[in-house]
Amino acid sequence: MHTTTFKFEEGSPYVGSHRPIGLEIHERLMWQVRRLHREDMQKAGWELIIYTPIPAYLDKPATIEVYWDYDNPDEPCSD
Repeated sequence: MHTTTFKFEEGSPYVGSHRPIGLEIHERLMWQVRRLHREDMQKAGWELIIYTPIPAYLDKPATIEVYWDYDNPDEPCSD
């Protein structure tokens, strides 16, 4: 599991504008996936799994700590 912290400060286009932040967070995490899991991206069934609930909109500046993983939920765990 990985953790990424997102800071949305005053002046961000996502603060107070009713602009959804879910897609932005998903896109940023996919860049992390491409960097960290390059080999797994070629395998069928692998997907980004986000464990942290993401708010739809931000009324004020916020720091969101997102727990996520890139895994194949159909494969048995090898732990």
